[in-house]
Amino acid sequence: MKVRHVDQCIGRIPPYRFSPDGSLFELYDRFNYLRGYLWSGRRTKFKESFDRLLWLLDRVRDEVPESKRSARMAIAHLCDLEAYLQKNASGIISYREWRNAGKRISTSAVEGTVNRLIGRRMCKSQHMCWSKRGAHLLLQVRCAVLNGDLLAGFRRWFPTIGERRIMLPWDWLPQQ
Repeated sequence: MKVRHVDQCIGRIPPYRFSPDGSLFELYDRFNYLRGYLWSGRRTKFKESFDRLLWLLDRVRDEVPESKRSARMAIAHLCDLEAYLQKNASGIISYREWRNAGKRISTSAVEGTVNRLIGRRMCKSQHMCWSKRGAHLLLQVRCAVLNGDLLAGFRRWFPTIGERRIMLPWDWLPQQ
């Protein structure tokens, strides 16, 4: 979300050539590099790109009067992003390493499961009112059914469940 705030502020700044060797879209390109370095876990490249982006935004603030406010806001959001990243450095995921290790990155499977477990009962088609405790207990049962652990859970409390089979005798015939 913090990256998005920076992106929104930079998006309001019109294209401008800030350095003789830079492109007309240098500000946008540098921000895209910054985002890519963040997602791929390349911290040194991220820091270089961060410093260059701050320098470019300072130039925008000084040279483009109509974009002064957007540049100030972008600088503030960028500094907020850096402080957040430093504070949460241990929890930041390197998506490149995860992809190379074969780990999942998408949350679509989790969202689909939540939709199946909770959505139908709580808000989608069968509008029913549940207390927090009742919803929690129902969710535990539905998870156990999906995982195939429901019978094992019942057997902890009722050991004979599922062992006895009640069947009709083979020679039983209904009364005619």
